[in-house]
Amino acid sequence: MQLTDLEPIIRELIASKQEGDYWDFKVKPHDNKADLLHDLLCLANSRHKGDRFLIFGVDDPADGAAIVGLGPAGKGRKTQADYLDFLGSQHFAGGNRPAVKLVPLLLNGLEVDVLIIADVPIKPYWLTKDYVDGNRRVRQHIYTRVEDRNTPIAESADLVLVEEMWRQRFGLDLLPMERMRQLLHEPAGWVVDFDSKPDAYAYNQSFPDYQIKLSATEPFWEPYNYSFLNKNAFLGSASFIYKATTLFELEYIKLDEMRLLLPAPDMKQVVLLGRKIWYYYYDLSKPVGAFLAFLTAERPDMESRGSKAPFLQFRDKDEQQVFHDYLIANQTQLAETSPDRSVQRAVQEIQQDGYSPVIDLLEIDRIGQLYTAWRYTGLS
Repeated sequence: MQLTDLEPIIRELIASKQEGDYWDFKVKPHDNKADLLHDLLCLANSRHKGDRFLIFGVDDPADGAAIVGLGPAGKGRKTQADYLDFLGSQHFAGGNRPAVKLVPLLLNGLEVDVLIIADVPIKPYWLTKDYVDGNRRVRQHIYTRVEDRNTPIAESADLVLVEEMWRQRFGLDLLPMERMRQLLHEPAGWVVDFDSKPDAYAYNQSFPDYQIKLSATEPFWEPYNYSFLNKNAFLGSASFIYKATTLFELEYIKLDEMRLLLPAPDMKQVVLLGRKIWYYYYDLSKPVGAFLAFLTAERPDMESRGSKAPFLQFRDKDEQQVFHDYLIANQTQLAETSPDRSVQRAVQEIQQDGYSPVIDLLEIDRIGQLYTAWRYTGLS
């Protein structure tokens, strides 16, 4: 989550002047570490689907939920390292600890800290050894949070809520479409035979009703075929099946004479330097993103024999828009960027073969270089 995304969320929660099942206000950081651990466990085990927030520097709703701010670091105020070290020292069942991130925000001229507890589907979290601080004891119980109330520290969550956590952990609460996408992000759990003809297939070992079937391929032409040593490429259709139902279908491509298997990318147009420029990309929030994760588990760079597919990746549509804003702000740099020699040779080969495509590999390479600068300099 980016800072620009977080601030409006926190402002809206504070403006509600109430707490909920995924957020909790604290005037100041916890004095008692058992109380901190109890709050973290309750939020981490909330049924809410999404990140959860401990917001420090805000009054209790009974006192108006006013922003009161925090003092300087070192006077009871904790750092991210403090929270990580504390969680790392606890005895969590299976070694599964809540993933947290501390983000300071400046609201109305006052500093608040937001401890984000990530929504990771490995609930429930619980301890295998009691933790005691003073007269407060966090037990080897499963805690949770319902509406604005934590499970009391001396009690356990209701059985029906615990069962719900386990269902979420094993994906049993998901619709088949969601479950398929989750399983695709766990490629090690599949049996794959994509080399068989004509029945290329894969199925999940734990849930064999989830299957992938690949159609036969046929030759096709796109400029990016020439990014590889062998320009021959093939296009087919992948069906994602639950029992007898096709959940969705996606096109797939085999590049470099069938050496590299990828989902077919989407295309996007952006107006730069007074002209329309196209590039290829994946939106990782869509089913194609899950399929990409599945196919590239062992080849994340989308590489074959030293050449890489010129396809960009975005977490979602919003991140893609951030990149477009960056491109527009750096058009001069785009014009001054020199394409790689291998790309220049590929364009010459395209011309020799008699093609004059609208999509220009030279422009794609320039955009790719700016994408790398944007991605790896912390601007994304």
